[in-house]
Amino acid sequence: MTFSDDCPMGRSQHFTFPRRELSQKIASAALLFFVPHSQPLNPIPKKYPNSPFSIGDKVADYWTDEFSDECIEYGEVVGICWHPREETWAYLIDWYKGGGPDFMYPCFDGQLVIGGDLRVSND
Repeated sequence: MTFSDDCPMGRSQHFTFPRRELSQKIASAALLFFVPHSQPLNPIPKKYPNSPFSIGDKVADYWTDEFSDECIEYGEVVGICWHPREETWAYLIDWYKGGGPDFMYPCFDGQLVIGGDLRVSND
């Protein structure tokens, strides 16, 4: 058996380039240079004070409910924004524990929490 008998039309599949795949690879590599690179976010202006909490911090929120009972909830900061009316930082919190029943947690309610009500938590 000769080399040409093993391959149809005298060509070996091991030595041929699939033209379609080669052109796709070249085109995708070339496109990377033309795609605009993402710009870094603008830094926080100096007129705002530093935030006491950052994303990922564990916090506790102490509050009074409608029956004048003292409550506490524990959560993790997942978002930060400047509240212009209150002129302070506000936070989005993913609550994972509190005084309520266990079926209520974890809970992300999407409500902004003003920074003055929060404390650092070791829990």
